[in-house]
Amino acid sequence: MSIGPLKRRSSWPSSFVTGLIGWNGFFVIVAVVLGDAKSAGRLFLLASMAAVVQVLLLRLFFFALRLNRSMLAGGFWGGLTGFAVVIAEMRATSVFDRHVVIWLLNGAYIGIAVGLFVSYFYRDDRRLESEARKSGRPIDYGRDAHWLEPFFFGTIGYLIAFLPKSFSLAVIILVIGAMSGVVAAGVSHFFIFASPRRSVLPILLSVLAGAAQGGLSGLLFRSFAGELLLSPMAHGIIAGSLTYLMTSIRGRSLASEELAVNLR
Repeated sequence: MSIGPLKRRSSWPSSFVTGLIGWNGFFVIVAVVLGDAKSAGRLFLLASMAAVVQVLLLRLFFFALRLNRSMLAGGFWGGLTGFAVVIAEMRATSVFDRHVVIWLLNGAYIGIAVGLFVSYFYRDDRRLESEARKSGRPIDYGRDAHWLEPFFFGTIGYLIAFLPKSFSLAVIILVIGAMSGVVAAGVSHFFIFASPRRSVLPILLSVLAGAAQGGLSGLLFRSFAGELLLSPMAHGIIAGSLTYLMTSIRGRSLASEELAVNLR
């Protein structure tokens, strides 16, 4: 996952990926909460279009809007463009008609988050690059260069566990899996394996934590129970366990790599 421009969170490709993750994630989650999980496929397409339009606007006018200098500017313009994009989509579809206010607020919230991340990633990458130049060493983005891996691990874990038979179910699996992967990375990379550990016990504990989280996430799939081989919670337990297993193994590997670099 950490190849080319995707190693830099502030690159154009990374900005579009950030937008796609944010818009699809919260569009689908809100749909599930509102009891409209069957519309996930259609909402996925609308969210993807919204992400591309918003990120394109923010990146084209990045310096004019001073997103490179202010997180506040990122949040403001992100929220404004997110709100505007949802209004535009409301004119083209009736999928939002039952909960207009909720979807408008959701669009603004997603927009703010995307704007903040785009601004923060730019500023943080420039900081790392500046520090590298001052010290005379090659630019190393560290664990931040692997920022997409948790999304990938979560997605794979949930796809294997649920084996979707419909597009809407596949979309929800992708979203819930990706979000679960991020939580797993937080537990693994910044807590359990914040420093190197040789024992396999932390990995086993991670898997147990994943099973608990996965079981709870399985409740979000109750409307698709007829498409599943086991109960939604059972599938969730398997998915969470796989996600945390892959993420914790990767966290252990990154911690070991950092130790090796520091010892040179």
